[in-house]
Amino acid sequence: MLTVLKDTDIKGLSEVYDSENRGSFISLYLNMDSLDTKFVGRRKNICKSVLKEDKELLDNFEKTMQMIDDYLSKHGGEKGQKGLAIFASKIHNFFSVYPLGLPVENLLIVDTSPYIRPLARLVDEYEAFGLVLLDSQRAKIYVVSSGKVGYKKKKAADIINKHKKGGMSQARFQRLRKGAINHFFSDVSEDVEKLFSNDDIVRIIIAGSGNAKLMFKNILPPDIKSKIVDIIDMDFDDDGLVSKAEEIILADEKETREKNVSRLRDEILRHGLAVHGLKETREAVEKGQIELLLVNKGYKIRGWICEKCQVVDSGVKDTCPYCGSRTSEVDVIEEIIEFAERTDTKIEFVGDNPILDELGGVGGLLRFK
Repeated sequence: MLTVLKDTDIKGLSEVYDSENRGSFISLYLNMDSLDTKFVGRRKNICKSVLKEDKELLDNFEKTMQMIDDYLSKHGGEKGQKGLAIFASKIHNFFSVYPLGLPVENLLIVDTSPYIRPLARLVDEYEAFGLVLLDSQRAKIYVVSSGKVGYKKKKAADIINKHKKGGMSQARFQRLRKGAINHFFSDVSEDVEKLFSNDDIVRIIIAGSGNAKLMFKNILPPDIKSKIVDIIDMDFDDDGLVSKAEEIILADEKETREKNVSRLRDEILRHGLAVHGLKETREAVEKGQIELLLVNKGYKIRGWICEKCQVVDSGVKDTCPYCGSRTSEVDVIEEIIEFAERTDTKIEFVGDNPILDELGGVGGLLRFK
């Protein structure tokens, strides 16, 4: 079954690490859309050659890779599967698999914890959204998440479409028909409210032909209306609905990211609730101060971490200056993302934005100072 990614999944992964700073976790991402069958073998050989001086880590690597190879040999790609993420460690008896409805870049990473950045980006860039397609007597309700149409509900009403004989006046007939349509819309609205009121659904699109979609919007409760990003004309039987909706959602998400970067800039100018740059952002996210973390998509910084006391900094250090434990080399941005997940901080990955580049590639809007 394809995984519908949620922040809770990634938060759980962010809390997993090797307290002894050993590279005991393997993170494997595979693009199942255009599978490179030799990729895993190439990376496996490279990692083994690097680990050969450490027999314990080499043994764990080989046994962990055997677990992964066994899974890959027994499980073919599911229908609609475009990506796969596996996190595993034999030493820690840890194995977690995420079949994905979206493609990912091929990666095999050995580190002290699961490498979650690609998953966090997927959650940010493909947020769950709601979609309603209707006319005056039919409706389809969708929830689209992680590239998968996870829910589809059909409804239909038996509404008279022409004036039958029997003495009923045209005016009375029209009143009855209007009442039947309103009752149908109210019924659909109740289902929409149940499905779309949760926090995972932050955007909604209403689609259909004629005036039905506008009439339906008017009866929706305010909290549902506030999530509507577009109302589009679409024939009820058009198969391109989900693809069209995804284009609209992605464009709206991009606009929202740009607005949030502008908010960050304005808060910094006012000396308000914002931080930017590596040091300030890292310190604020570790304290749980950041409400929204903004990260340049391609931004990486070489640094170190002491898993024992959870200290992270840029540069190179072999031992922790606070507890004397051995450190591990890390991407500091990845560690900031992991801290953000643990503190329920929303993360947005921003691409090609000169403002964020000038601010150091990373920053955050604060909950408090």
